[in-house]
Amino acid sequence: MRTILTLLASRNAQLVAGGEGLERRVTWACCMRSRLPAFDTVQGGELALLRLQQLRRLDETLPHLLKSLHQAGVAVIAVAARTEAEIDEESRDLANQLRLPLILLPLSASLEQIAREVSTFVASFQGEIERKATDIAHQLMDLSVQGAGIQGLCDALANSRQKWVLVQDADQSIRFQSAPAMTSLLTLPQPFTDELLRAQGFIRVVDPILMRHEVVGYLSLIGRESDFDFLERIILGKVTPILAIEFARERERSEVESRYQVEAFTDVLQGHYQQPEEMLARARLLGYDLTTPQVVVVFEVAQSEHVVSAPSTQWSKWIRDELLRIWPNCWILPETRRVTALLPLLELGSTAEEERENENTLYTRMERVLSRVPVNRSKSSNQPLYSCGIGRIAQNLSGIPLSFREAQQALEIGRRLFGEGNLHSFARLGIYRLLFHLNGHNELNDFYQETLGPLLSHDSTYVDTLEGFFRCNGNLSEMARTMHFHRNSLLYRLNRIEALLGRSLEDPELRLSLQIALKIHHLKQR
Repeated sequence: MRTILTLLASRNAQLVAGGEGLERRVTWACCMRSRLPAFDTVQGGELALLRLQQLRRLDETLPHLLKSLHQAGVAVIAVAARTEAEIDEESRDLANQLRLPLILLPLSASLEQIAREVSTFVASFQGEIERKATDIAHQLMDLSVQGAGIQGLCDALANSRQKWVLVQDADQSIRFQSAPAMTSLLTLPQPFTDELLRAQGFIRVVDPILMRHEVVGYLSLIGRESDFDFLERIILGKVTPILAIEFARERERSEVESRYQVEAFTDVLQGHYQQPEEMLARARLLGYDLTTPQVVVVFEVAQSEHVVSAPSTQWSKWIRDELLRIWPNCWILPETRRVTALLPLLELGSTAEEERENENTLYTRMERVLSRVPVNRSKSSNQPLYSCGIGRIAQNLSGIPLSFREAQQALEIGRRLFGEGNLHSFARLGIYRLLFHLNGHNELNDFYQETLGPLLSHDSTYVDTLEGFFRCNGNLSEMARTMHFHRNSLLYRLNRIEALLGRSLEDPELRLSLQIALKIHHLKQR
């Protein structure tokens, strides 16, 4: 618009209102008709030329016409009148309010000739702008072919247009920013909005980056308002397809790398490799050191949960972020319903006491993970209910498959015994590791009935008494306190149990059998 105003200056044109809209783009020029509607083919971006006297003959007011033309997208309005005073104050105020440039032309001006001159100039100017935009696009395409990548293209565009360049993802998170030479990057407001950007004295033009009709990102040019013309919009239209190619390359690289990661991770967990040295080298190329002790943990959403809503599909990301916070070098395979991770540990001692201490330390850290990513047991929440299984520590690469199987078993056994939403360590399952896989076998059922059957068939509360007996290591005083029984009542019940079993509870063999039978009882209750 500033260029058009300069062109009209030779005809003694002057701007009387709407100066804040001088950055508008003029695409054509048209003259008012002698009958209503005064302008019938407006498509947006026009310079609308009219005579004030002719407007009055149509019984139309200038303020009403200003509103109509602004709604239609007209870029600027030029009015031929005798003097500036003929343009009333209401029209001036409205033009300023709408930021719609209002130009005064001499009454003698030939509006048709001005329209032809402006249209010819615009067509010529647009051709030159198009050529400049095409040259810039060709330069960026050459850089893309040379492998400059998205950042390299942004740097070149920033220097070419002397503006800041911003590339965002489809969710509008900022990925790349480039600044013109000798300037620093912008400190962009969060969240990033045009309103906050304008508050810092900047504006931007932005275009979506499309790949097969899918919006994969956004490209923006940022600068001072006075530095923009419509060349920027044309440039964006030519550059976004080039960036779409870069996005496609990046997505393809990511998919290949992801596939290679999954294959390598699976081979480690299942032990599918010929030479350990080869597997260690593969892992090292991916950035993981498997020469240190490792432990496998498996998080899994309950089968009853439907992981479909946006909040629930984020659970694996929350787990991943928290694991990386504690173990920055861990190897993680996130899936929709499961997260499997290899957690690297420091060199560990080999004594039984040191191993127990290391297992306890690991368990404590995993409790911290679950405390920061809480398990939500509310059915009204979108956050899924999940459990975690922990294998035992693998001292070397060959021990990782065993740790993986143990983590899966801990998850399966723990869910069955203790329910969903808990942390289950294979090292802490004790005898349940044996009993779980024997459950349902005739020998186990026979042993259970032979040992506890006499109590179950007579009075099931005797089982609770027996539990308290072993929990308190046979200490009657402690039993009476914790179970809220009188000591004499406990003595009577214990004597009755011995009578039903036909053996003394002082018999160590009987004690062992009863404790195993009680574990089987818990297993069967689940």
